[in-house]
Amino acid sequence: MKNPTMLKLKEKLLEVIETLIEENESERFITGGALGADTAAFWCVHIMKEKYPHIKNIVAVPFENQDKKWSAEQKAWYRKMLDKADEVIKVDKIENYKDNTVPIGEYSVAKLSRRNEYMVDHSKSIVAIYDGSKSATSNCLYYAQNRYLGHEIWRLYPQYDFQLDIYYTPS
Repeated sequence: MKNPTMLKLKEKLLEVIETLIEENESERFITGGALGADTAAFWCVHIMKEKYPHIKNIVAVPFENQDKKWSAEQKAWYRKMLDKADEVIKVDKIENYKDNTVPIGEYSVAKLSRRNEYMVDHSKSIVAIYDGSKSATSNCLYYAQNRYLGHEIWRLYPQYDFQLDIYYTPS
């Protein structure tokens, strides 16, 4: 989390989060609890809570044992994140987002997508760190664009020093 790219990402995320709070009156921030950008986003919101104590920092995990195959250090940071969260949502326990082919708490690729769908369905603005490649992020953005909920998409381009582009989905 301390390499130059992640430091630049965190700097940009802090700017974006503050703008969302100040200009959009955003009060709830949901991250997916995954390694990398999700973790960086969570800790940036955590930092912003010092200045804006009313905001909520929520983690929507796809299933309880998301960190099962992670390193000891990654698990420790993940557990610390869950402890500091204002709310932890286990998406695979929510009726509309269950994957009935896999037991609750166990891994499935579908649960990762359902977690992303949950975050989209419960947000008005989406911040995506996305380089344009085919990925879970591309699937998430495709889902957001096709839900017709009038989402505001804040896209940061990692390949262009996290340049920001803001656009809207139809409602």
